[in-house]
Amino acid sequence: MTRTLLTLALILTTAPLLAQQPQQGFGPLDPTPPTTPIPQVLAHMAQQESAFAAARDHYTFRQDVTFETLAPDTNQPDGAYHQLTDISFDDAGHRQEHVLFAPANTLQRVTLTEADLDDVAHRLPFILTTPELPDYTLTYLGRQRVDQLDTYVFDCAPRQLLKDHRYFQGRIWLDQQDHQIVLIHGQAVPQDTRPGHENLSPPFTTYYQQIDGKFWFPIYTRADGTLHFPAHSDTLSQTVHVRTTVRYTDYKRFHATVTLHFGTEVPTTPQP
Repeated sequence: MTRTLLTLALILTTAPLLAQQPQQGFGPLDPTPPTTPIPQVLAHMAQQESAFAAARDHYTFRQDVTFETLAPDTNQPDGAYHQLTDISFDDAGHRQEHVLFAPANTLQRVTLTEADLDDVAHRLPFILTTPELPDYTLTYLGRQRVDQLDTYVFDCAPRQLLKDHRYFQGRIWLDQQDHQIVLIHGQAVPQDTRPGHENLSPPFTTYYQQIDGKFWFPIYTRADGTLHFPAHSDTLSQTVHVRTTVRYTDYKRFHATVTLHFGTEVPTTPQP
């Protein structure tokens, strides 16, 4: 059986992202702790996320990315970057991209950086694996009904910001049944505010959907916010309203080098 957050994904396609979290479809936050001790919940989550990260490297999918700047007087796009790409992975798990559609980049008031594109690949579809778990502090907030799912809610923040590393900071929702991430809302950090070196990004929300009845895959991301660029020796200060949407579709398993079990991996002979 496939479970999904279709109602909330539909809401996000038609409504702006709220400052903290989308409210429609969210039940009250109940601070009652889980029946399983929280450290065990988090350890199982990281185990499940590790298995998912391995599984995702054996799925092809289509990624549709749009970055837009919005005119302050009309709130309509006045510049855009759009790229439609098929994503696959080689036998070593290295990401491969085949661009299907990429019209001319018309962005003028902001410039996309390698960090922005890396965020699309790694921070927006956030996966918190066992090796990465010690890098974060997770604070339990309570139980919450989200659409038709019962979830545990945690605040998630990096323990420290290391140079040349990017992290997720915000809120995550875990399915109470699978202990897998089904929804996140937050921001990629750190934000670089050095004059002349600004690298800013808006807060975003990513929704996940259960594929093949096993793992929750990212299916939709929306980011919407105003970026403030301070004045420096060469430019005036600038405020830019930006919007990003990413759709992940057509997940298909293309080969297997491991047999995936609930929370574990058992090596097997590669299959076509």
